[in-house]
Amino acid sequence: MKFSDKVYYLRKKKGLTQVELAEKANVSQGMIWLFEAGRRKPTKNTEIQLAKVLGVKPADLMDDERGIAE
Repeated sequence: MKFSDKVYYLRKKKGLTQVELAEKANVSQGMIWLFEAGRRKPTKNTEIQLAKVLGVKPADLMDDERGIAE
């Protein structure tokens, strides 16, 4: 599963809007859109913040063949 798909899936699962996720992760809503559209990858610090907000380990957000560890 791609990073973009994981962020989208986890955000929806948590019931967050892009704006809410952006505020909690301290990035812009536009940046969340870019992540979910697969147009940008986060910095390491942003990846850590996203993982905290989404309740997963940073490694769980990386592109790979597996889905989300639940």
